[in-house]
Amino acid sequence: MVSPRSVVKTHSVVKTRLVAKTWLVAKTRLVAKTRLVVKTWLVVKTCLVVGSVLAVLTLLFFKTPSLLAQTTNDNFALSVSPPVSYLYVKPGEKLRHSLIVKNNGNQPLQISVNVTDFKPDGKTGQPVLQPGKIFNREANPDLAFDEPFTLLPNRSHSINLQFDVAEVVQDKEYPLAILISAYNMDAQANSGQDTNSSQARVAGTVVSNLIVYIGDEETNQGRLEIAELNLPKFVDSFEGIMFEILARNTGKTATLIQGKTVIENIFKQTINEYIFYPDFVLANSTRMVRGVELTSDILDAEGLLDPEKVNNLNTQFLYKPPFMIGMYRLHFQLGQQRLNQTVVALPFSLLIAVGVGFLMYWGYKKIKSRFSG
Repeated sequence: MVSPRSVVKTHSVVKTRLVAKTWLVAKTRLVAKTRLVVKTWLVVKTCLVVGSVLAVLTLLFFKTPSLLAQTTNDNFALSVSPPVSYLYVKPGEKLRHSLIVKNNGNQPLQISVNVTDFKPDGKTGQPVLQPGKIFNREANPDLAFDEPFTLLPNRSHSINLQFDVAEVVQDKEYPLAILISAYNMDAQANSGQDTNSSQARVAGTVVSNLIVYIGDEETNQGRLEIAELNLPKFVDSFEGIMFEILARNTGKTATLIQGKTVIENIFKQTINEYIFYPDFVLANSTRMVRGVELTSDILDAEGLLDPEKVNNLNTQFLYKPPFMIGMYRLHFQLGQQRLNQTVVALPFSLLIAVGVGFLMYWGYKKIKSRFSG
């Protein structure tokens, strides 16, 4: 016969085992859910990281350079002609040059003239003034031009310059900047200052660039070549082809940029053409090539580019149809140089979008299978 105490003890043991088993089941389920949450977070995190990396790569690979804006001051009332001149001078001869300066304002101006050297900036052709080494009064006492003078409103004045080049190195090009400074006479009269004072009020300065070649030959000795060509090998099908050209003049004299770029498709059909603007490139210097898309309305009677018919010039050439695929050939002509390049267009942005979508779908399926299981 089983005693009541034994029954109670057996019931207690069974109850304890049931509680332990229930706790183990709950613990197992909790661990499984925790692992599922961790795996789900890792999948989501991986998708986010991959998507972010692909987005960054897309921005880096297909970024579009910004266009540079240029501003000019149209309110200045002093003008000079010619703005640019090129002169050949024989060794031993004196260089003589004349300018016409005009006061287009309604106030009299005190005009002074100075000459200094300059060098091109190597990109836009803008002059960077340098301390005068040869063509200035200290280094060349024979340098002669008019003393400061008064220029009345709506009046013009001739400025005559003379340079002695006997001691100057021959067979070389010298870029000069003729600085014509205008001083406000009313401000000087009120303050009692003259044009030699550093405190005199300068109304403005105009510059006439004079390029002088000293040598026996009076022919164009410039020689252009492509110094740099910024052109990608692969482009996105929706972004188009963008390129930049830096021209270098390795000759002895300045010369004009002349040339074009022709774009052909895989069937060797011309699909677009660009013509270069005839900017000057000084000897032993560089300059970015500017140009426009070739159309019949910008050409003169001889089939050459007419600068007066060109409105917008860019150093960044862009061919951007709605969609591109396959290989494209670009033929560059600059002076006497010819250069051919190949560009491959593929839908990289579309492939990246599909890849990101696949990763997100794969992550979603993994999460869904875990919860459903």
